[in-house]
Amino acid sequence: MSNQNHKLWRQQGFSLIEMMIVLMIIMTIGAVAYPALDTFRKNRETEYFLRSFQKDIIHMQQKAVNENRTYVLSIDNEKHEYEVSGNGLRKPVKRTFPDHIRFESFSMLLRVQFNQFGNISRAGTIYIHSANGSTYKMVFQIGKGKFYVTKQ
Repeated sequence: MSNQNHKLWRQQGFSLIEMMIVLMIIMTIGAVAYPALDTFRKNRETEYFLRSFQKDIIHMQQKAVNENRTYVLSIDNEKHEYEVSGNGLRKPVKRTFPDHIRFESFSMLLRVQFNQFGNISRAGTIYIHSANGSTYKMVFQIGKGKFYVTKQ
C-alpha cells in the first residue's frame, strides 16, 4: 500500500529538473525573439509617427488658409519635438517624436512655412532617419504646398 501512495505522489507533479528545463527553453526563446520584437516595435512607432506628422502638416496648411495667417513648423532634434506656431497665435502646439527618429535638412532647413494661401515658402527635401536603419525622404514641392514621403 505504501508503494501505491509513493506512485501517486510521483505522478501528481513535475520534478524540479523538469521545471528548470522548461524555464531554460522559455528564456532561450525569449532571448532570441526580443531583438526582433524591438525592431518590430520601432518600425511601428516610426510608421505611426510619419502618418501623424504628415497629418499635422496638412492640418497646418488648412489652418493657414482658413485663418488667413502664416503657420510655421520648426523641428528640434535635440529636444525630440516639433512646434507648430501661427502668426499672431499666443501658444504654439508642441509635439514630441520618438528618440530613435532624427531629422536631417538636405535642401531646406528643418522649418516649413505656409502662407495664408496655403503655399509653402520654400520647396526642398528633409530626410527622416530611424535607428533601425530606415530612411525616409520628405519632399516639399513648389506650389500649393504639396509634399510626399518615400522610403529610401
